[in-house]
Amino acid sequence: MLKRINFQVAATLLLVAAFQAQAYFSQGDAGQEVFSFMSTFDSPRNAALEKSAAAAPSTDPSIALLNPAALRMPDGKERTVGMHWQTGEFAENQGSLYYTRNFNRFLYQFSYNWIDYGTIEGYDEYGNETGNDYNPISQLVTATVAFPMKHFQFGATLKFASDRLAYEDGDRAAFGAAFDWGVSWQSVNKLWGLALVARDFGCLLRDYVDDGDDEHYPMSQTIALSGYMRLKSLPRLTVFGETNFPRYAEPRLNIGMEYLLGKYFAIRGGFTRTWLDLKRDALELIQDRSRPDESNEARFLSLGLGYNMGMFGLDYSFSYLAQGLGNEHRVGLRLNF
Repeated sequence: MLKRINFQVAATLLLVAAFQAQAYFSQGDAGQEVFSFMSTFDSPRNAALEKSAAAAPSTDPSIALLNPAALRMPDGKERTVGMHWQTGEFAENQGSLYYTRNFNRFLYQFSYNWIDYGTIEGYDEYGNETGNDYNPISQLVTATVAFPMKHFQFGATLKFASDRLAYEDGDRAAFGAAFDWGVSWQSVNKLWGLALVARDFGCLLRDYVDDGDDEHYPMSQTIALSGYMRLKSLPRLTVFGETNFPRYAEPRLNIGMEYLLGKYFAIRGGFTRTWLDLKRDALELIQDRSRPDESNEARFLSLGLGYNMGMFGLDYSFSYLAQGLGNEHRVGLRLNF
């Protein structure tokens, strides 16, 4: 009876969320969001799984950026210190630092995240070099609290971000704040679970130009429905899936798989595509017609490796970018004590 009640509650939550998302994300407001860099701070594990693993509990501290309710501490440990760093075509130097603490059944986490875009040459409106070089930088600070229970888990994150693009007269760093929350549910046997997550519900507090009038543009305001499943016949393999609905962009489908090799090693892979591109792909196969070349999602295929022995964790991921945009490499390290 309890299993049936838990399942009905979870199904009702997801059904209500789906109807609300249908109404909320049908406004056609594409292009209005700001601070999209906040969604790029992916750990190697999150990147390798293409952000599909929000429903499954994880000791990777960066899982809090996908779902604060999924944050866990390794058994017998009280603290985690973690970092990850990446390089690629979109950022010369990008990384994150995490500190997580277990206290009175609650988990508390603080993180600092940065993107250094390197030196960029300045050009005027006619395409001529101005002789000025710029060093834009984006930063994100988060504070998370999670409350894990036996079947249901809850979590919330406060975010404060800054973005400095140029240094001309009147230009300044823009500031913004956002709020995330998540609710997760696991089956009794922990072979599958579901999650409902809201990410980046916030806006600019101060815009980029000091003109006496601040424009409070919104952030991505994303609703996500996630799930994971393990087969009894193949318990080392976990399949993850997520469909998310950014208010100002196309909905996406993320799929990932993680397979445990022995006790400490894991191999991972992930794929992401917008639903619009999936529809175009299907029409191309069915009707044998060429579809447009554009893609709505830059990174769409990733692979990764992980090593986790309780006290020490090391992760690596490689992401292939669409349309000749190159690739990204990520390396992560965490210590549990």
